[in-house]
Amino acid sequence: DAVIVTDENGIIEEFNNAAVEIFGYSHKDAIGRNVGDLIVPEQYAHSHDRAMERIRGGGPFHIVSKGRVRLDAKRANGEVFPIELALQKSDLHGRRFFIAFIRDISFRVRAEQDLIEARDQALAGEKAKARFLAVMSHEIRTPLNGLMGNLSLLQETPLTDNQTSYVDNMSTSGKLLMDHINDVLDIARYEAGKPILRNRPTNL
Repeated sequence: DAVIVTDENGIIEEFNNAAVEIFGYSHKDAIGRNVGDLIVPEQYAHSHDRAMERIRGGGPFHIVSKGRVRLDAKRANGEVFPIELALQKSDLHGRRFFIAFIRDISFRVRAEQDLIEARDQALAGEKAKARFLAVMSHEIRTPLNGLMGNLSLLQETPLTDNQTSYVDNMSTSGKLLMDHINDVLDIARYEAGKPILRNRPTNL
């Protein structure tokens, strides 16, 4: 962790090697500088200055001794990146100091974003698959209904014994196929969050 020690006015008195690596300032550049000018992004500079004025005036410490908080910081090259900050205060020889422990979490944040994107892509893929299954099942069932209807009509016409056997076999196969298609539709509805419940005898 970077460790930065400032006086009550925010002037840097200690700037460890990790701080040099994270922020890109040398010890010489950092010591004696105002911490707000050095590492606080421009959009948060006014809020930082107001907080320092409040503290100097005896106001409350909103983040001191509150554990790690997530904020944005600024490197020497102007890059704004996410950090975790833990802030402590210390009174020594009549002077007040603030000790900041800062951790660069940009890698972790990128990993979290990558996971979120991967999750969203997976969910989108599942939804696309469910839509495909539903459309495919409907498209197959429509001509199959026509086929089953014509087989039913054919069974009502005069047929030889062999023809009757063939038609019965086709009708049985068609009904089995229709059951399979309905099962696929049930899966598609279930994955889309619309389960279908049917009350029927079940062999436990």
